[in-house]
Amino acid sequence: MTPENRQRFTHLGEVAVADPVLAMTLLGAGRVNDAGYLDLRSGWEVLNLVARWETLTADQQIEAKTLEQICNDLWVRDLKYTVRRPLFQVGSPWKGEWDYYNSLNPNIDFTLIIKSYIDYAISPDPTPLENIVTSFDCVCPAGLVLRNGATFDSFFTNLRALQADENPTEAVVTFHCLRLPSNVYGNISINKAVEELRNRGYLPPA
Repeated sequence: MTPENRQRFTHLGEVAVADPVLAMTLLGAGRVNDAGYLDLRSGWEVLNLVARWETLTADQQIEAKTLEQICNDLWVRDLKYTVRRPLFQVGSPWKGEWDYYNSLNPNIDFTLIIKSYIDYAISPDPTPLENIVTSFDCVCPAGLVLRNGATFDSFFTNLRALQADENPTEAVVTFHCLRLPSNVYGNISINKAVEELRNRGYLPPA
């Protein structure tokens, strides 16, 4: 699924097909209007996962860390990445173009397992960083729920030696999230969620 297609999850019925428990969480949180469309106008948070290289050696494996603490449950609706080289070719009129094309093929592999209400294996094996959006879409077509205190097992490996002016280099994965009431998602029975959503017309009859 492409990022453009993922944005179609704006109606509770669409979410319910992919994740009935999430649909019930959104319903209980008052995120749904009378027509069944989601209210996405407020409660946004951005969460960044960062790996930073400060030496030039190739094949360095760096553990990625989040810069923000997860203080409540979050529905991750979108994911993006970038690679930054703040000192590379400073002053050159071509710096922005070079950095852009470098981010498309940065020679960086990543692994990412998110431990939340369930474990989301976004990429348990080393995968090129430029494939992270596709990996996310395959594992989590309607996004995923980060619980309060969720953790990330994530390592990034730079596969080539860096030039002197590429020190430091950062890979940043950004999660775009919507706040949810904490400790609700994990306490909803999927069977009861399906039954309730069917009764309300958000899922077809059995």
